[in-house]
Amino acid sequence: MKGLLHIALLIVALMSLTSLAGCKDEGTNVVSHPTDPELVPTMTTADVQTIISDSGHTRYRIAAKQWNMFEEAKTPHWTFPQGVTCEELDNNYNTVTTIRCDSAYFDKVKNLWTLTGNVRMTNVSNDLVLTDQLIWDQQLHRLYSDAFIHIEKQGRVIEGYGYESNERLTTYQLRQVEAIFPIDERRMPHPNSGNAAPMTVE
Repeated sequence: MKGLLHIALLIVALMSLTSLAGCKDEGTNVVSHPTDPELVPTMTTADVQTIISDSGHTRYRIAAKQWNMFEEAKTPHWTFPQGVTCEELDNNYNTVTTIRCDSAYFDKVKNLWTLTGNVRMTNVSNDLVLTDQLIWDQQLHRLYSDAFIHIEKQGRVIEGYGYESNERLTTYQLRQVEAIFPIDERRMPHPNSGNAAPMTVE
């Protein structure tokens, strides 16, 4: 008799637990954990290669190990913390300018790139520009930097500060020239180093 009573009590206890598990607690809310759109990317893509169009035409080819997209940020932007390679293409999809750097930030509103660390630019004429930071304005099709610039063009090296050029590196200006010397010869300071007049090359 006691055994039957124990079984009955066990069944009642199990039924009570099942009933409690099935009940909905109206006072309990599911707490979401919102992320900060300024800090957490909307999407992250690894080992990406993509094409970017401008005014309906394919203009740029991008390759990066990591591409973070902050589409919900106050200022929508992209970051490339592991570096990026960007190629400008002509109408026949030939590469006319190549830019590489250690990291990059792209402001989608202003179409403005900030390239940082070992920035290297080359064009079809094998002109070379080296610097640590560069701003690339895709709306104005201009490149500029206040950082130290090393330029190799037309058989000579020009170094200085205050660089600005077009996207294809065919025309540029250097506001403060520090040195000019042939590529294959010993580096010699510019005679007016420190007080040099702006130099424009086309």
